[in-house]
Amino acid sequence: MLTYKIHLFRHGITRANLEGKYVGLTDYPLCQEGVDALKEFVKDKDYPQVEKIYTSPLRRCRETAHILYPGYKTFDVPQLMEMDFGVYEGKTLDELQNDETFIAWSRDSMHNAPPEGEDGLTFMRRVIKGLDDILNDMMANAVHSAALVIPGGMIMSMLALMGFPRHPMGEWECHAGACYTIIMTPELWSRDKVFEVLCAIPMNPEDHWTNKKYYEDGEEMFFE
Repeated sequence: MLTYKIHLFRHGITRANLEGKYVGLTDYPLCQEGVDALKEFVKDKDYPQVEKIYTSPLRRCRETAHILYPGYKTFDVPQLMEMDFGVYEGKTLDELQNDETFIAWSRDSMHNAPPEGEDGLTFMRRVIKGLDDILNDMMANAVHSAALVIPGGMIMSMLALMGFPRHPMGEWECHAGACYTIIMTPELWSRDKVFEVLCAIPMNPEDHWTNKKYYEDGEEMFFE
């Protein structure tokens, strides 16, 4: 059975991240602190060999990819833009904490959307389409190992909702420049939209799940 390995890397830090702002579709570059932190983080680390690099179209993701894999060409995946935060874009938690729509969104972001933004279900259906596009491209071009550089929140959402073993979203957080490696099986992905999480990179002993199989046939997912 053919499988496809994708390394999900979190992009580096922007000025807006340092200021605690919600950053979605605004196309911030990496700030100098983000560039320096990435270069220091990747120093002396053994990153996986890949055949192709996909990124969100966001500049911060492309710039991160070029630091992690210098000299590689990158390929944009339009469906993997960050969530549209609508009127919350560019605002801080302090500015939003008393907003009734923000409180409702914080309690259930899957079914509530920021004003002029998108809800979690819409976001995840878009992300699934992006993963479909990547897997189809890998199969069509005989690519079996690829990197994907995307926002950290997107990684956490993907792994919490589609990854096995199952863990809450907050447990999938990773450092900028770090990644989780997933294994996609075309038959399993096509049928149930799930994948196996193989390991974290850089790897800690407790992060490795190669010998654990948590997928149960027929487990229902809530999105179509």
